[in-house]
Amino acid sequence: MATDSNLSRRRVMKLAAAAGATSLTGCLGGGGGGSDGDSGEGGPSGTLGEWSLDINSPNPVTERISGNEWIPPEYDESEVASGFERMNLGGMENDPATAWFQDYYNEKTGITPKAVTVPSADAVSKMRTLLSSRSESPALMQISQEFFMDFVEQGWLEPVDDLWTEEAYGQFPPYFQDQLMTGIDQSLDGEHTYMSVGLSEAHGLNYNPTVLEELGFDPDFYDDATWADVREVCEEATSQSGNLHGWVWYGSGNRYPVYPFLRQAWSRGGTFVQDDGTVVVNNDAAVTTLEWQSQMLADGLLPDVMQYGEGGPADLFLGGGLAGFGGGLGLMALAHEEWGEDTDQYNVSLLPKGESQEEHVSYMNTDFLTINRFAPPEKKRAAMVYMDGGRSAIASANEYDQEGNYPANTQAWEHELLSDAKYKETAQRIGETAKVELWPKQIETYDALVTKLQGAWLGQKSAQAALDEAQSQVDNILEQN
Repeated sequence: MATDSNLSRRRVMKLAAAAGATSLTGCLGGGGGGSDGDSGEGGPSGTLGEWSLDINSPNPVTERISGNEWIPPEYDESEVASGFERMNLGGMENDPATAWFQDYYNEKTGITPKAVTVPSADAVSKMRTLLSSRSESPALMQISQEFFMDFVEQGWLEPVDDLWTEEAYGQFPPYFQDQLMTGIDQSLDGEHTYMSVGLSEAHGLNYNPTVLEELGFDPDFYDDATWADVREVCEEATSQSGNLHGWVWYGSGNRYPVYPFLRQAWSRGGTFVQDDGTVVVNNDAAVTTLEWQSQMLADGLLPDVMQYGEGGPADLFLGGGLAGFGGGLGLMALAHEEWGEDTDQYNVSLLPKGESQEEHVSYMNTDFLTINRFAPPEKKRAAMVYMDGGRSAIASANEYDQEGNYPANTQAWEHELLSDAKYKETAQRIGETAKVELWPKQIETYDALVTKLQGAWLGQKSAQAALDEAQSQVDNILEQN
């Protein structure tokens, strides 16, 4: 599709989506907005219209959401429900920080959120079923960022522009404003914001100083590492013919194997979403990355990555047999449980740099809080106030303190709760250097890509051939070119 070079990438993606769209559940119209017919605002179907929420009262937003306590915004209590249902991915016993904030929110507002739990594996299909049928409940949902664009494109999510001023965006990693303000919603004109923060996972280099020393390296050798450094450690581990390994990644499954590939391609300056909105997975940095990975396996420098699924590298690492790997910082809690708080077997640094790159590139995966557009307006308003608090410094600080989840609000690092947080400086740098790229039908493209990556890792085809085949499938999935 011919594009105007002056169009933003987000606008181009909206136009591309419009060209391929044949039907939308959340279509334009003055009526039919679920339960919003009584809003009386005359706005697009399913939106709240004007109501009296003042994001900068009783204090400016940056003060309200970034202090040691969260101060709710001022709003017309007569227009806000006394309670609402909130979908939680998994049981609440696994989310102590979320449970804490739910009670904190109730204490601050008097509004009662009720958790509706659903197994993580079933969450997306459950939400698709509910939203496509315009179910009014739950009002608030937690959506992984890879599905975010799909749900926005369908017109299923409520815009929450009022929450996000430039000053508010400034409290979060740069990719929040760059990637999450989007015009892809076919039911509305212009660019909008649809989310707040549920929880974030930041990826760094988890490493074992003791294993590095056993292999003859300085214990901090993986600080400021390059991919050449990683290979050197792997070569030494292989030459010693012991039970130690220098590196590994998760190669099994249909989703997680894509993350090591994406991160390493980004470290070489790669970009998957182009200026015209198309997605290119066989770019030069991607091919170089897959060649590096495949050669490491062909040279026998790694354990069989195909035997490691989502949790596999962590198990190998906690067993003391692995010098390092890229993954979530949540591993720190397990490492300290295994080895004690003052262990010399765990440290964290930024992910390795690519060839000729001056800066490290990290990655964040965020579960967003989003509002069901078809919920009753008074419950959507209560959910929006919840979303305001969910992105607060105190909520972010508790996520890191209680669960090891990354504090998306950068001011959380100044919160008293994290005054003595472990690995604080490195964790801050990870957020500052995080790169994220989002596009519609992202999981479908991941599924196609992972199959081709695995074929290259198994030596069945070259990196270039594997990614060319993946590109052909991506083009079909996204109806591009």
